[in-house]
Amino acid sequence: MKISAKTDYACRALLELALHWPSEAPLHVNDIAARQKIPMKFLPHILIALKQFGYVQSARGQKGGYVLLKAPQAIRLRQVIENFEKEPFARRMSKKSGKEDVFENIWGQIDRTLVELMDKIDFEEICNRQRNHQDVPMYTI
Repeated sequence: MKISAKTDYACRALLELALHWPSEAPLHVNDIAARQKIPMKFLPHILIALKQFGYVQSARGQKGGYVLLKAPQAIRLRQVIENFEKEPFARRMSKKSGKEDVFENIWGQIDRTLVELMDKIDFEEICNRQRNHQDVPMYTI
């Protein structure tokens, strides 16, 4: 499965906002970009799209920025990906011989499995994974 950079950045922006939840203080665009390593030339456009999809709300002014409109557990990874990818799971069935191709059935099964998994993952779980990942000690030799 290939995810576009735009979708990846959207998920990272949502992660940063979810980590900030339930604070009502907006996160500045520069802070989101720095913490999640998202290029500033892309982030404003992604945040506008996230606002249009109903995930975030913006606040203007010097102390302005973005906050989540929904609780992290109410945002499913599948929803975000489907909003940003044109056709993330669509497979074209082969009709060459009039019969379904065995591999097309397999690819469809894999797509359905991915969709089911992404439907189970919400941004609260992603936040927990991020927090656990940050707490893992790093040992170097």
